[in-house]
Amino acid sequence: MNPKIIVLDPSKCSKCDDCINKCAEIHGVSRIKKFNNIPIFCMQCETAPCKEICPVDAIYLKENIPIVDKEKCIGCGMCAIACPIGAIFVEEKVAHKCTLCLDVDRLTPACIEACKDNALKLVCDESLEIIKEEKRKKLIKIISEKFEEL
Repeated sequence: MNPKIIVLDPSKCSKCDDCINKCAEIHGVSRIKKFNNIPIFCMQCETAPCKEICPVDAIYLKENIPIVDKEKCIGCGMCAIACPIGAIFVEEKVAHKCTLCLDVDRLTPACIEACKDNALKLVCDESLEIIKEEKRKKLIKIISEKFEEL
């Protein structure tokens, strides 16, 4: 996993689309996809299947984040097919994906700044592992309590 990814807390998300609208404002098209009305963000895969499959090497790494070179991209869609979560797409013959706003030299992704619900966080590997462990412990506790009720 890459050092940084955007994580959504769906319990805080009001589905207002402020993140999507801000992304579109900054990049001309929103790079955030929605699934069941919930924003989906690129996981910035360490192996970057989108980069590996690109036949014209239009995807390069900047700070370990895959970035699409719009000048090189031929819009073939191979990257979109290779993406395991559907976070890259082709529109107007160019591939689009979240870059954490690195390609526009922002320190904080625009979507995070726009989120009035504080549902989005930019987290590093270590923080993500802590979040996962907390969720595991919470789930184990819930399952144990339910099991005791039986």
